[in-house]
Amino acid sequence: MKRAKIISPKSTGYFIGTSTKNTSLSQPETLEEIMINLSTYLGVKEIHKQTSARDATFYEPQEPLVFSYQSASNTLLELSRKILELKD
Repeated sequence: MKRAKIISPKSTGYFIGTSTKNTSLSQPETLEEIMINLSTYLGVKEIHKQTSARDATFYEPQEPLVFSYQSASNTLLELSRKILELKD
């Protein structure tokens, strides 16, 4: 499957329309919802969540995947790569 790419289209002026949808969610809530959605698609039933002594949060999806604890962004990246592997 050919991967999507991000481009900067030609400018149509100084203003662009944007959405305020989901702006009431905090970044951690947003990342966790994405993590849950991707994990559900991959058949993961549980994601372990731990907070470090320095108050950082780490996640570890459980079976059928085998991940170590990592940040939300790295967990999301790994989950998204697993989905791409399924499509190939």
